[in-house]
Amino acid sequence: MLYFVGQIFPYIAAAVFLVGMIWRVWTWLNVPVPFGLTLSPAPRTLTGKAAAFGRELALFRSLWSGDRGLWLAAWLMHVSLFMVIGGHIVGISTLGNEFTAIGLTSEQSQRVSGIMAVASGLLLFFTLTVLLYRRTAIPEVKRLSDPADYFDLMLILAVVVSGLHMRLTSIEVDIAAVRAYMGGILSFQPVPIPNEWIFISHFFLVNLLLLYFPFSKLVHLAGSMVNQAMLIASPPVYPSSMKVDSSRVQSNVQIWRGGSQQ
Repeated sequence: MLYFVGQIFPYIAAAVFLVGMIWRVWTWLNVPVPFGLTLSPAPRTLTGKAAAFGRELALFRSLWSGDRGLWLAAWLMHVSLFMVIGGHIVGISTLGNEFTAIGLTSEQSQRVSGIMAVASGLLLFFTLTVLLYRRTAIPEVKRLSDPADYFDLMLILAVVVSGLHMRLTSIEVDIAAVRAYMGGILSFQPVPIPNEWIFISHFFLVNLLLLYFPFSKLVHLAGSMVNQAMLIASPPVYPSSMKVDSSRVQSNVQIWRGGSQQ
């Protein structure tokens, strides 16, 4: 069982995630669009489009104009999520010594790294709890929610709780062993998974999330990118099949300027 969880399941989850995401984006891009979706005024230059795209992805401006409470919870949730993901990548690869680059000792760096990991994890847990509360306590939101919405939040919460459990309890996980294990996975030379039940549980839940992600509502992040690209795209130019009556145009211009029509 440990062999499957540690050395086979990660590749299955990664393959399904990548193929599933490519398939979802491909299907979105190939849906017929009978008319332009551009919102006016749309930026015309590449720089303007990139700025508008970045503002929406970084600040959730469309959500800000609607429900401010939802905007705050969703924005903090996504920020803390990216902090957690980035912290895992940097922290595991450097064994928590990333802050030695700014002059801290190895011990100080590991302490700061641990504090930031716990802080971002707790913030993620809090914002997920707020979003779950909104779905159960606000009648309008509850009416629009379905079982998949609750399952999505509960699955992410399970990942977060199992991760915090490793940080906030006396259970010690060998980070060096985790780095060696992850290096083996990424180099396609897998080694046995560290024999710590909490790490095995956490890692299994992460892979389960990857497996489920492309087929869930969690894929809205990629969908929002496609949607935003449509909203800021240059509007189509429709050719006219009618010829312009130049004499009528000249007459109308004269009338507008105060002249008389003969």
